[in-house]
Amino acid sequence: MTPYIKFTDNELATLLSTGDEIAFKVIYQKYWDKLIAIAGKRLGDIIEAEEIVQDIFLNLWRRKANFELKQTFDHYFAVAVKFEIINRLAKRARERERNKLFSQGLVEGFEPMMPLDLRILQKQLEETISSLPPKCQLVFRMSRESGLNNKKIAEQLNISEKAVEKHITQALKKLKSRFGILLPIVILLFPDIKH
Repeated sequence: MTPYIKFTDNELATLLSTGDEIAFKVIYQKYWDKLIAIAGKRLGDIIEAEEIVQDIFLNLWRRKANFELKQTFDHYFAVAVKFEIINRLAKRARERERNKLFSQGLVEGFEPMMPLDLRILQKQLEETISSLPPKCQLVFRMSRESGLNNKKIAEQLNISEKAVEKHITQALKKLKSRFGILLPIVILLFPDIKH
């Protein structure tokens, strides 16, 4: 492992893309503690921080064959950990909102007509998705109903990942506008629309 420590980020990235486990181990050992410290400080939860960092390294290993280092590993990991932290904080906010709705009794309020309400909500959800522009609707359905990631969608539709993100954001904005405070309930009842 000793010669590997002297390699540049680009040399390590090249070795990683060939499936070199030692290169991966060197990258892992070099950045693990630093990423845990950043994530732990921001989230205030060391266990959650470890989960995030494990996910980042797991994704790096899974994507190794197609991995390209555009700048440095410092930059790559800074962006990756920031993205994961934003996702976790957003998830916490959604859970808080959902718990608030439950505690206010909004969900219980549906119980007398639950079968009817569920059908209405599902119908409204389908109508809202169907009212999206064709490309936006297609991207959203591929993402939520088929479970494809942004990269796969971009490849299949021959568009950029940025365009895929834009379509998904547009769709979620429309859903939020349509369902307002009920959106967390809709997401809870119809999990296919959350990712």
